[in-house]
Amino acid sequence: MSVSAQIIGEHAQTLLRAGRTVQVLARTSQAIFLSVQGELVWVSPNPVLHRRAILVERLPLWPEDLILAVQGQSLVHGHYEPLHFHAAVGWVPPALSRRPQDLPGRAARFGLLFLPFLLQVKECLGASKVQRVQEAVRAQDGPSLVQAARDLVGYGPGLTPLGDDFLGGVLFGLWAARRHPMGAADLMAWAQGRTSWLSLCLLADLAQGQGPAPLHAFASALFAGSWAEAKRKAFQLLGIGNTTGVGLLCGTLCAWALC
Repeated sequence: MSVSAQIIGEHAQTLLRAGRTVQVLARTSQAIFLSVQGELVWVSPNPVLHRRAILVERLPLWPEDLILAVQGQSLVHGHYEPLHFHAAVGWVPPALSRRPQDLPGRAARFGLLFLPFLLQVKECLGASKVQRVQEAVRAQDGPSLVQAARDLVGYGPGLTPLGDDFLGGVLFGLWAARRHPMGAADLMAWAQGRTSWLSLCLLADLAQGQGPAPLHAFASALFAGSWAEAKRKAFQLLGIGNTTGVGLLCGTLCAWALC
């Protein structure tokens, strides 16, 4: 018995070089999380593309703490079924076009369609926390944004806390709009130990414009002015996790409406 990968994210593919060892950190019903060279990748049948994801039809029967070896383009262990990724199609996040001049207006109008989700996130995280982030984005004040972001790291429900998801959406939105907050690297360093390693890795990715495929697809559609397509992609984004999708959507719209 063996498992074959259908799609592999470009970062996961880069990390899984022959001769390296891989440790199973944790497993859930939907994913197995792996550590490779101190980096995170995951195996999942959930068809959400990501630079760190390896998509399979079913999860291999690997227990936590198992150590696997990368042999060729396979993950192997003598007593457990291997995972082969030699035939997997590589996935790279698509490049975004330049931000439209009327992006704040587009984001504000689009936000009205999803107002209940925006209000839900604001209520869960706290109006004052969200407001401080909004004020920093509006003022284009990077240090203030980083300071306000500290109140959100590790805060809220979810495997990746809602505060991290919302903040990640804000950082991705600013990156997509070509407005990179100064001090983001300092924020990532400060966040060490204040949220889960999974959430920290994803937050760092988002700060560099790297997110799940539905987030990139939503951004592309809204930038292109395809209202119906953007709405469809937004609902796909909302389907990620219990809180991840809604946090990413609301954070991204927040950044674009104010930047």
